[in-house]
Amino acid sequence: MTDPARPQPFRISAQGKRICFWGAPAHVPPFDTLSRGLELTGANTGNLFIGHGLFHGVDCAHAAFHPGFGVIPAEHLHEHFDMLFVPASNFVGNGVDLTAHADYFARTRLPIFCFGLGSQLRPGEAPALKPGTERLLHLLSERGGSIGVRGAFTAEVLWRMGIRNTSIVGCPSLLGLREEALERLARVTPALDKVALNLSNNVRRHALNSEAMRSSENGLFQRLLGENAFYILQNERPEMELLSAMAAGDTAKVAAAVQQIADVFDISGSREDLKAFLERRVRIFFSVDDWVGCMATMSVAIGSRFHGNVAALLAGTPSLCLVHDMRTRELCELLRLPHVVLDRRIAPEEILERALDVDYAPFIAHLPRLMMEWRLFLARNGLEPQGAAQEAPVLEAVVA
Repeated sequence: MTDPARPQPFRISAQGKRICFWGAPAHVPPFDTLSRGLELTGANTGNLFIGHGLFHGVDCAHAAFHPGFGVIPAEHLHEHFDMLFVPASNFVGNGVDLTAHADYFARTRLPIFCFGLGSQLRPGEAPALKPGTERLLHLLSERGGSIGVRGAFTAEVLWRMGIRNTSIVGCPSLLGLREEALERLARVTPALDKVALNLSNNVRRHALNSEAMRSSENGLFQRLLGENAFYILQNERPEMELLSAMAAGDTAKVAAAVQQIADVFDISGSREDLKAFLERRVRIFFSVDDWVGCMATMSVAIGSRFHGNVAALLAGTPSLCLVHDMRTRELCELLRLPHVVLDRRIAPEEILERALDVDYAPFIAHLPRLMMEWRLFLARNGLEPQGAAQEAPVLEAVVA
């Protein structure tokens, strides 16, 4: 693989500004149950990378997450903040209802900077958004110079809605990328010594080809039972119920959860290797730092969760993304990340072969172009990249 000159980490300058964050969280406060922890992430731990990347990628006078709509009246938000930053996820979906958010932010005076907006629609699927969600999208357009979208597919969906001021910039999770991770990606060779597996077995309804996704994921899961592999969760309920049942020592619930997971992956629930794997090799993280730290110990990551693979990327660990929907496809294509599209059943050995042959040269070579687009995106929103040394910001992780 080539080793071109690589850019330094990218930061956003909002000198002297008080920034209010609303959207994907950067951190979660202490919680008592896994289900509560998941709720605090916005129902998917992968959201943490979106919020964490933008929150920690800004130099400003003061930064805090919005404390809740009942805490600060919309009409007084400008007394506390100068600008609203939205680390966005998949807001452009037919089942998403953001009416309360549209009503609140419409009453504020703040300019809005939105980064990472994505669509959950499938190719050819007509948008049928909730009226409140559509109002919020138009508000993001009206209050900002340009909406940062994840890829060309999302930009096209918004274009058909009459929203034309978009910038194709990917995901703010990439703001967490550091030089040492790039250097490691340029030199390491992927191996099956210690595999991180992430899957989207509970969202196959969004798939480009549901059956191809199901058979490919299931085959890979079964194959990795025989390897030194770890299964990294993001919001899989049966697997999380298994972890909770094991922590509580509830053997009946453990057995029920194992069987439910076995049914999803088309495997016998009585297999001892399955039981051992699920009881010892399942992990979930509620901290970006912990997650990335774990990925740094892995020799390769494979899976259909974009942010599960971003965790490996930020650690400098090679990964292969199994593209199953337009959300992951547009990001992988934009960023030039190693991926394979699950538009047919792909045998596990083929997936492993592709994972052991990933090449990050296209991604690394593309970074300067991506960062140029980031600079243009910031300029359209009255912001700029970090320049001269500035006063250190006061950062507060306030979770609504």
